[in-house]
Formats: sequence, structure tokens, C-alpha cells
Amino acid sequence: MPEGEFPGYVPLGPKPYLDRLMREYRLSEADLRGKLRSRANRSSIGDESFDREYLVHRSVLRSCGEFRCAGDAEARAFCAKVADAMVAARGITRDEAVARINRHWATVWIVGLDLAYHRDPEGWADHIYRHTH
Repeated sequence: MPEGEFPGYVPLGPKPYLDRLMREYRLSEADLRGKLRSRANRSSIGDESFDREYLVHRSVLRSCGEFRCAGDAEARAFCAKVADAMVAARGITRDEAVARINRHWATVWIVGLDLAYHRDPEGWADHIYRHTH
């Protein structure tokens, strides 16, 4: 996300993604006071439509597992699939795959309804392998 409108904030997506992050991190509304923003942005999950997108300050997020970019359990699982695909397709070690993923997404948080999910794990594995050393 460009740092223009809300510098230091990471988009989560509509309310269900905010709720999921709060449950996963065991946060209350008080914990997020001053660290949460929202803006008009139309999106949908299945058949349900939403008019607001929520953003959380980077200071709230923490890495999940071995992937520094993974801000929630879904992102950790996605990164694991990317690593598995890289190992299978390229014959590299899992440690190397994890290191490449961490280098590629060094300045990114994958959390909530993230743009990273526009490509499948195999596509990311190929892209990351070709563009990192």
C-alpha cells in the first residue's frame, strides 16, 4: 500500500478481516485505540458486500512463524505453500525458500484481504525464485 493516505498503516480489508485479526491477536477495541483507521472501499466476501476497508498500524502486527511478512495465520499458511512449491519446482531447501520469501517481501505485511492472494502459491514460487538470490 502506498504510504500516502495513512502512513504506517496496513490494509486488512472489510470488517470480517478486522474481526479475525482481533481474535487471532487477542486484541480488544481498547488495544486498537489510535491504531485503527477506515476508509470507504467497496469489496465483497462471497455474496456479502462491504463499504468500508479497515487499516491497522504496523506497530500492532507481528510476524507469524518463520515468515517475517506473514501478519496472520492465513498469510503464514499461504507463505508455507509458496515455500513448498518452490522446493518442489526448484529443488532448493526449505530454509532457502523461506529466506527468499522473507527477502522478497521484506518490507511488506501480508494480512487480511491482501493483494498477494491475486497469484497462486506456484506463481509466487516461480516469481520469487526468479527475482531473488
